[in-house]
Amino acid sequence: MPDSRVRRFLRDPLLVFLIIGAGVFALDRMAGGVFDPESRSILVTREQVIRLADLWSAQIGRLPTAAELDSLVEDHVREEVLVREAMRMGLDADDTIVRRRLAQKMSFLIEDTVVSELAAYFEENAERYGDAQRFTLRHVYVSPDRRGSDEEAARVAADILAQLRAEGGGAEPENTLWRRLGDPFMLRREYGRRTAGDLAELFGGAFVDGLATLPVGEWAGPVESAYGYHIVRLSARTDARAAVFEDVRRRVLEDARRDARDAANREAHERLRERYQVEIEELEFVSELEGGGTGTDEVGDEP
Repeated sequence: MPDSRVRRFLRDPLLVFLIIGAGVFALDRMAGGVFDPESRSILVTREQVIRLADLWSAQIGRLPTAAELDSLVEDHVREEVLVREAMRMGLDADDTIVRRRLAQKMSFLIEDTVVSELAAYFEENAERYGDAQRFTLRHVYVSPDRRGSDEEAARVAADILAQLRAEGGGAEPENTLWRRLGDPFMLRREYGRRTAGDLAELFGGAFVDGLATLPVGEWAGPVESAYGYHIVRLSARTDARAAVFEDVRRRVLEDARRDARDAANREAHERLRERYQVEIEELEFVSELEGGGTGTDEVGDEP
């Protein structure tokens, strides 16, 4: 095969996967004497299910949960469907088909996208492209559990705030008084350029709402979170800025095409899956997996 054709082939990882997978699939089935390229029935045996669980356990260090095992089996069925369809199309033997597939893919990639549709996609996904509101901060935490009540925690937080303001603790970056105050905290005490969404996931929405009104450059609060009370020093707060469509048009185009391809792939797989009759042999989840040689004492509980 000429070098240029090799390079074009290797640029399509899906084709590489399908063709290599098809070859392995064919050899495996022919070696077992049960390969039928036209078969529309897929049987997932107990032994295959246990082997999937063994591979998972070797990587993760525990047995998969029932839900995780279902996902592993579904991925196995998906791969089986794709490989059989690849072989049925001749992708394991005919380079002409490979080149045709590459040409079709490139044709899709260069196809013009209607501007109005692209603008609509941009509006629906505007948060991807704008600059989110961001905060840089440090904080001192006060735990209601350690202090016995919310009221006592709020009082201690107010005392700490007064101490920091009086002694200038933290007014200068090198000052470390603030690190010695308050209660132990399971998360970090400093955050740099975190979005409002990031902080809301960590501390809760009420905490982010409280940050919105704090002064920048001084200790303030207390600000309440899902954990308790915080004395906070904001060193920077940048407001959110919406993106302009023309400034991010190329990126929007790439995202829209990728999402369209992903949706088309999902739909195509669903259609292919409907052509097959899939049978999965049942097993007693814990007992058979433990007997499958996983080498772990876990029993497949949710992590």
